[in-house]
Amino acid sequence: MKSREVFIVILLVTAMWHSAIAKPKRGKIEPEAPPLQRVLSGANAQSNAVLSGLITFKPEMPLGPQDLLKSYEIAMSLVADKTSTDFSVIVQAQQENQITREQAEYLLQQKYELAIMQYQVLSALHDVLRHDMEEATQRRESSLRTARADTVLVVPCPSSALGCR
Repeated sequence: MKSREVFIVILLVTAMWHSAIAKPKRGKIEPEAPPLQRVLSGANAQSNAVLSGLITFKPEMPLGPQDLLKSYEIAMSLVADKTSTDFSVIVQAQQENQITREQAEYLLQQKYELAIMQYQVLSALHDVLRHDMEEATQRRESSLRTARADTVLVVPCPSSALGCR
């Protein structure tokens, strides 16, 4: 019986020794990702185009309040430019007798009213956003002032209160 136990112990020690030798040393081995071209090389042409499109996609940053203000200002300027261009086209058409004077007046009035409405909407949006930004700045500044205030407020006791002298 003892020879069997000794044989099993020797077999276990030998198996553990072989497995310890077979394992790589545990150093600071950092796995490297394979190059992207090698990963994509097995893909077909259609999926390769889709994958490369996804890789090159750069998401747009959302617009901030300053960007929106600027876009409203640009849009107001574009409305004015477009109206001026439309007016010159109508006047030129009337001068070349392509339209009558009454038609030119009607078209000029319609273009003018449309431009005024567009400009007023953009101007109102601009003013509302600017007002909101100013309020937010004032709230932030007042909260910073109250957070930094390290003064102690001393309130005198009224003379009629008990225990105060």
